[in-house]
Amino acid sequence: MDVDGLNAGFARDLLEDYLENPEAVPSEWRELFESGSSDVVATHPGLVRLLELAGNGHQAGTAAPPPPAPAPTEPQPVTDELLGAVAAAMALVKAHRMHGHLAARLDPLGSEPPGDPALEPERLIPKLTPELQARVPASVLRLYVPGETLADTLPRLHDTYCGTIAYEIEHIADHEKRMWLRQAIESGKYRRPLTADERKELLASLSRVEGFEQYLRRAFLGQKQFSIEGLDVMVPMLDEAIELAAENGAHEVVIGMAHRGRLNVLAHTLGLGYDSIIREFEGERTIDAVVATEEGGTGDVKYHLGAEGTRSTPAGEITVTLAANPSHLEAVDPVVEGRARAEQTDRSTRYGLHDPSVALPILIHGDASFPGQGEVAETLNLSALDGYSTGGTLQIRAKGARRATRATSRRVSTSRSST
Repeated sequence: MDVDGLNAGFARDLLEDYLENPEAVPSEWRELFESGSSDVVATHPGLVRLLELAGNGHQAGTAAPPPPAPAPTEPQPVTDELLGAVAAAMALVKAHRMHGHLAARLDPLGSEPPGDPALEPERLIPKLTPELQARVPASVLRLYVPGETLADTLPRLHDTYCGTIAYEIEHIADHEKRMWLRQAIESGKYRRPLTADERKELLASLSRVEGFEQYLRRAFLGQKQFSIEGLDVMVPMLDEAIELAAENGAHEVVIGMAHRGRLNVLAHTLGLGYDSIIREFEGERTIDAVVATEEGGTGDVKYHLGAEGTRSTPAGEITVTLAANPSHLEAVDPVVEGRARAEQTDRSTRYGLHDPSVALPILIHGDASFPGQGEVAETLNLSALDGYSTGGTLQIRAKGARRATRATSRRVSTSRSST
């Protein structure tokens, strides 16, 4: 026996009565429900449980009621202390983003950074004790580091902004750019750990840099070398930038730099042979250098020379050019930008279409010359003009550590971090 569509509503009502008390319905209906062959039963959400009880030989009416759902936990009461802690936590997060670089450990010689009182949780009002930090939810602080509470996120935030890499981005006026940089920095998206092979290659690169420096120092004692000491990592940094440029479709990388570290960049970034560099130290000049100009000049000094080489990368070959720089200041900056812009411009048609991905300009500045030389600011201003923009330049401020000759608390260089 089954139920036709006209009586389905009546049958469902009887089924509800049966589920509450099987004895409350007539026996023929009880037999139908317990057989499990009725469409009314098959469409009821309690069918699985009903058949399970019938299969175990239990009467549906004597089934044990389901366990009560756990009572929802009451939300934490919002007190004045908690509101004050949230405000203090937001100030602490802002202090790390604005002044974290002052507590970053950037000196390879191990000197203590100056720090900033605003970075200390115990000095805020109210004091952000570990117990109070555990009550502040991270979701209200607009952080991108993982963690549920301030107690979870603060150590990660401190490591990010006060570690061996420092960031200064809060002065940027464009809100969208500032937010993108915050997310990129705090999420660690671009700070993946190196593999074992990458560590070995990095060590080999730094060893080549140091070995070359040591040889020049011993073999040509007293001659100007403008050592790369303290900036050794600049060479593998350039290697990584060149590979990333090639991955993104660049055909050429144009580099401009002053004297410091130039010989090592010529040797290990552009692939200029050691013999060519050593001949410069020994005073040898090729016939090409003598007849290169009408005046019959003998060439420039070794730390003004430019060069061009081809690098093989996983993405293919790419041209690397180091622009000649006759000055230790910033005269090469607009030259590099102009050369990169020329490479980026398609001159095969009269429209001169501009593709910034074709060439990457890299400028390496002295730590003091970057803010001190007007040519730097003038070149930066060119980026706002359509006819001169190169789509972005990798700017590196080279600040090497120098050993002090006497104990002093005066700082002769900026405390700002270098990029």
